[in-house]
Amino acid sequence: MNNEILTKAKNVIAERRRDAEKIAENSYAKFSQHPEFKKLYNEYVDCMITSAKTGQTSPELEAKKSAYQAWLNQHNCRDVSPVYSCKKCEDNGYINGQMCDCLKKEITKVLIKQSGFQNLEDFDKSDFNKFENKEEMQKLYKIMQDWCNQEKHSKTLIFLSGGTGVGKTHLIKCMANELIKRSKVVNLTTAFALNQDLVSAFSTFDSYKKDQTLQKYLDCEYLFIDDLGSEIKQQLSINLLYAILNERKMRSLSTIITSNLDVKDIRDVYDERIASRIIDKQSSICIQLNGNDLRLKKN
Repeated sequence: MNNEILTKAKNVIAERRRDAEKIAENSYAKFSQHPEFKKLYNEYVDCMITSAKTGQTSPELEAKKSAYQAWLNQHNCRDVSPVYSCKKCEDNGYINGQMCDCLKKEITKVLIKQSGFQNLEDFDKSDFNKFENKEEMQKLYKIMQDWCNQEKHSKTLIFLSGGTGVGKTHLIKCMANELIKRSKVVNLTTAFALNQDLVSAFSTFDSYKKDQTLQKYLDCEYLFIDDLGSEIKQQLSINLLYAILNERKMRSLSTIITSNLDVKDIRDVYDERIASRIIDKQSSICIQLNGNDLRLKKN
């Protein structure tokens, strides 16, 4: 994972942990001088230690815990033990060396913020009345929502093509949001922004910058590229786009692409290598969205 992005996400988690521990510390400092609190707290902690040694939860421990908690509630006091935002990892970001879902969500937030796609959509709030082909779009959205909720995908590239304003971007915003709900690491970008990012990094002699830029698009679980074909194409960016698509395919990582181009145009606008990755029946799903420009209809 890109070091800069990972560091930003880890800092958010670490700050949550510090805040939780600071609140607990302040609560303890406030009430630790109270004799009754001190007695109940020490008895509860001692009983927890004994229980941990035996590996059994005793009725005595539950009684001590209840008495201690009742005192806290009576005095409107926060628990003097840290109340972490994430119960799984206790705001460490990792569980047994593996990324916790909370850290994945923060990584996605950083990626989404960088992309400019802060406003996502929701499948459940989609209005199909604006579509002329309402039933077809409902079926398509249901298929894409089901795809997002699959643990494994037999086909890892989805290519959504269609004219301007037929709902492609709205659909991928729904898909991205659905995946984020499932704690997947999602990178949602436009073809223009991707192109600019790659050209900027690879026009320098900075190997670290090149590596970190590529990692941003290679390491995420789901990469969304909106409006492929609208970018200013250069041989450098075409080569790098192929490298990203090819590497993600090899890693069985999912890529979702929207474009005004249809599948026949891809080969002409780009090259055979990119076309072969996008129009591969073994690993790709190609969908044509039809209909009038929804933005014009709305106006």
